[in-house]
Amino acid sequence: MPHGADLTTENERLAAQVQALSGDDHIRREAAPWCDATPAERVAATWSLCALVFWFRSLWPEDVRQRADQPEPLPADTLALLERLKQAGTRG
Repeated sequence: MPHGADLTTENERLAAQVQALSGDDHIRREAAPWCDATPAERVAATWSLCALVFWFRSLWPEDVRQRADQPEPLPADTLALLERLKQAGTRG
């Protein structure tokens, strides 16, 4: 069998992950620890997670980091729309 010809097992695994992570039950499980947390506890946890970004990025190959550091430019029509919205906001 050629490399990558049978993706059934991988597709089933991915489908199971989507199912497990996309429902209301998942959101409730993730939110439960924070229901009684103070604002200070929430901010502290957020900063802890933000600190992981540097570690996570260090795991990426150099070419991936370079692509992440230089995102694709926005399309011209998107830039024009954003400019119009910006101008409309400065008039009022």
